[in-house]
Amino acid sequence: MLASLRHLPIRPALLLAFGALSVWATNYAAEPLDLKATSLVNMDDSYIVGYTGEPGTPEGVAGVQAFAAEMAKAQIPYTYIRNFTVLVNAAEIKMEPRYQPIAASLGIMDTIHRVQHTIPQILAQTAAGTEGKPLPFLQHKHTGVDQIHAEGKLTGEGIKVGIIDTGLDYRHPAFGNCFKTEGCRVAYGYDYAGDNYNGTNALEPDDDPLDTCNGHGTHVAGILAGDDGVFQGVAPKAILGIYRVFGCESWAPTAIIIQALEQAFLDGMQVVNLSLGADGSWGTSTVSIALERLANKGVVVVSAAGNAYSSGLWLAGSMAVPPSVIAVAAAALPERYTPVMNVTYTASNGTTTTVVMERSAVQSPFTSYNLTSTALVHGVNATGGDLLCDPTANSFIGKVVLVQRGGCSFSIKAANAQAAGAVHLIVYDNSPGFPFQMDYADPVFPSFLVSQTDGQRLVSLLSASTTGEVMVTVGTDLYSTVYPESSGPAEFTSWGPTPQTLLKPDVMAPGDNIYSTIPLSMGGYTQWSGTSMASPYVAGVAALLIQSGMNVSSGQLASALVHTATPTTDAATGQPFPPTLQGTGLLNVQNALAATLHPSVRSLSFKYLDDSIPEFKNPGSLNFTMTGASGSAIDYQINYVPALSSAGFAPNGMVLHPPVSDATFLPMANVEPAQFTGGGGSNANFCISFSRQSLTTKSMLLYGGYIRINAPAGSGVNYTISVAGFNFPSSQLPVLSPPEEGLPCLVDSTSAQCVGAGKTFTMHNISHPGFVFRLQTPVYRILVRIGQVGGEIAPAPAPSNSTTGISASITGTISAPASTVTSAPTDTSGTTLASPEDLVIAEDSFDYMLPNTDIDADYYYSYVWDGNILTRGAGNTTQMVPISNGNYVFKLIFYRMSMSDTPFTWTSPAFNIKSTVTGGP
Repeated sequence: MLASLRHLPIRPALLLAFGALSVWATNYAAEPLDLKATSLVNMDDSYIVGYTGEPGTPEGVAGVQAFAAEMAKAQIPYTYIRNFTVLVNAAEIKMEPRYQPIAASLGIMDTIHRVQHTIPQILAQTAAGTEGKPLPFLQHKHTGVDQIHAEGKLTGEGIKVGIIDTGLDYRHPAFGNCFKTEGCRVAYGYDYAGDNYNGTNALEPDDDPLDTCNGHGTHVAGILAGDDGVFQGVAPKAILGIYRVFGCESWAPTAIIIQALEQAFLDGMQVVNLSLGADGSWGTSTVSIALERLANKGVVVVSAAGNAYSSGLWLAGSMAVPPSVIAVAAAALPERYTPVMNVTYTASNGTTTTVVMERSAVQSPFTSYNLTSTALVHGVNATGGDLLCDPTANSFIGKVVLVQRGGCSFSIKAANAQAAGAVHLIVYDNSPGFPFQMDYADPVFPSFLVSQTDGQRLVSLLSASTTGEVMVTVGTDLYSTVYPESSGPAEFTSWGPTPQTLLKPDVMAPGDNIYSTIPLSMGGYTQWSGTSMASPYVAGVAALLIQSGMNVSSGQLASALVHTATPTTDAATGQPFPPTLQGTGLLNVQNALAATLHPSVRSLSFKYLDDSIPEFKNPGSLNFTMTGASGSAIDYQINYVPALSSAGFAPNGMVLHPPVSDATFLPMANVEPAQFTGGGGSNANFCISFSRQSLTTKSMLLYGGYIRINAPAGSGVNYTISVAGFNFPSSQLPVLSPPEEGLPCLVDSTSAQCVGAGKTFTMHNISHPGFVFRLQTPVYRILVRIGQVGGEIAPAPAPSNSTTGISASITGTISAPASTVTSAPTDTSGTTLASPEDLVIAEDSFDYMLPNTDIDADYYYSYVWDGNILTRGAGNTTQMVPISNGNYVFKLIFYRMSMSDTPFTWTSPAFNIKSTVTGGP
């Protein structure tokens, strides 16, 4: 059985799942640390084969025939699962993993890669007070959608919008309680997964995309096109196509996502939304190709940019990476709905006062919770502390107890409050910030969080001699709360650029604390956060623009959406947030409708400074054209506004999670000409450049800013083009973690521990060698080779490492090989090979790798070798054979950006193979 490269979590296990793809949403009340998506999980026996040639062409047919012929010649058994013939010339096949490297070596395919599962990380609890209660869409007033609705002219009527997601509860009144009936807006759809699909069982497709068990797709659809008379999405009369690719447990193979994309095109969808994806992508997968081709066929394709803010650079969502897809970041805006509590107290003069205080949602499973006029007590101990981390002798029978956050887990506080007879727990924060929902499973006891400010006020009320009993009432109402300081990228939205330096995201839309529909069985309405919520907002605006008559195929619509947005500014520094967080800024539908200029570029990337790889080298200057539509001529002023720069690495080379803003490095660009007259169908050419001196005053930074094309006040729309680049060559990117991290290392599969030179492996049961490493940056390709060393290697002590954060079961430091390669290796047939690099393991390369993050399941990669190597047999056919006993080293060759890059190499400590398996390892 072939091993595959996998993420290894920080716990004593050797081969675990390779991260995860995600539906990107999270409950509005979750802590920021929970706003992380997982990565990709491979399906070990399912592959997507990309044939040569385009679908439906003679070359495409020839590609299919060549694949079948060569697979038969190589005697590789496989089964067709499904064919793709609309957007890509490809198929899903089922094949034993041991044949994959042989199939890949045939040279008859554009691509072959495993089907991967999507796994969401949704904290999907219904917010208190939201069940069955429609409320107005607060964020419309910040994007101009409210004014469009007030005019009543643009509603998305007649525009077909496809949603590839978890399905839809179309029985909800916001969607007409209908499906595919005459006059029904939910007019298209299919379920490719089935409720019961969990990633290991068979798909159960049918023609009904009803979602009653997940809710993500229903929330997305509500933002885009829900309408119940009170709550209205962006395009409330749009026609919907619902393509369900997730079961109740939210597993979705990438193969059925491609199938859904092709069906959406065949159904005539004019806009397609995908609020799903993995953290990061090189944009080379079959799904990426399908998305790009769908967009090139005149469909507006919109996708979430991801929720991986804390994981670092290069992790824009996988579905958002293709150049023509509109990648949407999430904005946190000043207004949101919040659950509240009423606090009533009576002063000594008899005056009764009621104060309304914001709170988090009640701890699950108390999604709907009422508490009527119940006495509040302060949970202090004998020494005056109020953490409630130890059992208390105090009696809180029938009371609500107030304690401070910190010192122990929420569950311990809840258990101690419950044991003392309390009926409810209120925890007040120990630092400034918004109340978030406390996430603990045991005990089942109602609790919620309040802010530090409100908690301290409650403490003062309880301790004041002039105050009588303090009573608390908790109801189901939500209040609209305004936070003037909170406007900008949400604290979870992912960073660009892509590994190939394409600037993503493209634009930003409301995505934090968005109130929308969920299945009736889950409560009907709730408030969630995520780029999953921002993406359908843009898709809805796209439907409005199409209804207005805006041209899609020319790129005019995408340009209007992206280039009329406004960058948001960091209040602390006065500088705009980076374009790699917000794209061109917060979209505005009225600006987009009024757009008359269209830049020739989506964005501009200056890539890497002084790079040795031509395709990734800073070009010195970049050109673009502004095309004006017919109409009045307007005199525009052009200027460049620098944004906050971002440091992605610590001084020791370790990746920073998240990147750190730098307000002192603000290189200025020169844009020429500085003014022009636009309109009347005119074109104007521009050039932007940075001086080398301005880029080298500091090192290892991602810089960026905005070209602003400004019309005179009141005479036209302003336009924005985002710009970004690195002020260092790609050769300076730290490929592997610094030595003090203890990686890479040779690993013993038996113990899941790093080992020193001289370890002997029997290749029996689980006695196999492997390696563990942590990637700091994206890597185009990793070649894995086996080299033979002369003489048996004596055992050496296991390397030691004191770095915290790495499990005790995986420790070690980089060690030099015990011996250099002195002789050419041989295979079991006795054939002498030319060099160590010619002896390759069964999976000899790993392509388009993404950096590891601080998420446990993604902390580093691991590989365990099964002892097989690839050789050429009779008729030049490729075959796998077990390696002979001997002494070897692993050699890993890392190519950062392309095969023309100067590689970085790591060689493992030497190890011995003494197989106890009959016939070899």
